[in-house]
Amino acid sequence: MEKSTRRAIGSGLAAFALLGALALQGVPRETRAATAHSSNPNTLIIDYQSDISHLDSGLCYDTQCYPLTHAMYDQLIGYDTSHGNGDTLVPDAAAAMPTITNGGKTYIFKLRHDVHFWNGRLATSADWVYSFNRIIDPKTAAGAQAFWLDIVGAQAFVSGKAKSTSGIKALGQWGLEIDLNSPYTGFLNVLAMPFGSVVDKNQIAKYGKTYDALHPMGTGPYMFQSRIPGVKIILVKNPNYFGSHKAHINTIEADIGVSTLTSYLRVVKGDADLDGDFPTPIPPSEFLNMLSDPTLSKRAIKQVQVADQYIAMNTQMKPFNNLLVRQAVEYAVNKPALLRLVNGRGSVTNNIIPPNMAGYGAFNLYPYNPTKAKQLLAQAGYPHGFSTTFYTDNLGDDPRLSEGIVQQLSQIGIQATLRSLAEPTWQGIVMARGKAPISWTAWYQDFPDPNDFFEPILSCASAIPGTFNLPFYCNPKVDAYSAKLKHMTDRQARLAGYPALDKMVMQDAPVDPIFNSVYYALPSANLHNFYLHNVWTLVFADYTKS
Repeated sequence: MEKSTRRAIGSGLAAFALLGALALQGVPRETRAATAHSSNPNTLIIDYQSDISHLDSGLCYDTQCYPLTHAMYDQLIGYDTSHGNGDTLVPDAAAAMPTITNGGKTYIFKLRHDVHFWNGRLATSADWVYSFNRIIDPKTAAGAQAFWLDIVGAQAFVSGKAKSTSGIKALGQWGLEIDLNSPYTGFLNVLAMPFGSVVDKNQIAKYGKTYDALHPMGTGPYMFQSRIPGVKIILVKNPNYFGSHKAHINTIEADIGVSTLTSYLRVVKGDADLDGDFPTPIPPSEFLNMLSDPTLSKRAIKQVQVADQYIAMNTQMKPFNNLLVRQAVEYAVNKPALLRLVNGRGSVTNNIIPPNMAGYGAFNLYPYNPTKAKQLLAQAGYPHGFSTTFYTDNLGDDPRLSEGIVQQLSQIGIQATLRSLAEPTWQGIVMARGKAPISWTAWYQDFPDPNDFFEPILSCASAIPGTFNLPFYCNPKVDAYSAKLKHMTDRQARLAGYPALDKMVMQDAPVDPIFNSVYYALPSANLHNFYLHNVWTLVFADYTKS
């Protein structure tokens, strides 16, 4: 998943943009105070610098909205958070784990009879069939659609040859069957993503484009209550939640428009409970002070992320449609120097697969060599370099890192104008075809499978507007080998093949991996049972306050 409010920008944001502008008139950005104090045990206060991209589980695909959608929606299966940070899959809205037959291609689910939308309506098999078809439907522009195309009939639905996906079937009111074209051991993890949530088709039909931003409807432990675009989102405890992870805190208040430094000071002072931004919610100016503080350092939580921070080069736009130009960028970037800009919170990488992901194999095709980079530019027809525009969001350390990259590129003759944009605006540009030639981004695991670092961001299926294949990269030979690995049932042999896939992609140089990040979170003194989950990161329903 993308690092910040990352994924497709839905039309819902545009629908309330004017409302947000009006709401913010005369309100200084850094003085939008929380309506509750952190010492209030009934309210969890989370700060965000930019507005939340999506509250629609079919569109949310970033580290900011993920925890919120996890609190608002349910999937057939989820991760066992009862035992903290784990990857074990357990039933959620399903009554039990599925029966898997037909050589691993058919999944049969029995559904719970007590899963209600917040409006009181029962969620039945028909709702699941609708919800899953909605993810596959191109009109939805779901960022994870590629994961669902293995279902029988999905391609026919996408191409318009069928009105729905034949491999998704209701078995009476309380049963569901999903048929795959080929076995895929990671499919249960796909179902556990936010995209696998059940949604209310009546609510979506009623509110249309404003459903995402202002009228979401889920079944989860927290219910949407209100939103002032660009200012605040309020979720409240669902008193009728069916699941074991009932909310402990009555209200979640997301305060929008709070800078990283201001949020840090608010948490230390007790005016907020947590900074919800990624990947660096603790400002570099305060990081060393925090580590040396005897109280704050004990409270801080550290997690090595299964993630890449990287440069994306649009392979469909000049001059980055030239392999030599992309390779020049690879050689031009001094990665250790960039890592120093973020207090060394990470480790330099040259791979797409992170070292803490199964299937990793170390190699370095492009060691730092600016002389080689200049030679490649000249060979590509740019002996004096060229001008371009480099895009980044304005969250955390991203502008600082991007400034460093732009400066390094200038040393080989690439003169890049830096555009640092609010997250939703940035997404709208970089995920549109032909608008962003080069950009700074990141990818965090959706689930613990190396396929997740290829299919959603570096495959032909994802090389469409609205996904995080920011390079719009498509290589049929890479796709064929990736598909072969994906469907292998011999796990050891499967994982052994991923370093070769990684190298195949890097030979095409659509991205330049810079470092694997380390995340530090600082909760307030009043926030308890706090932990970071491998997939969801923040699990609001499990936290308590005093």
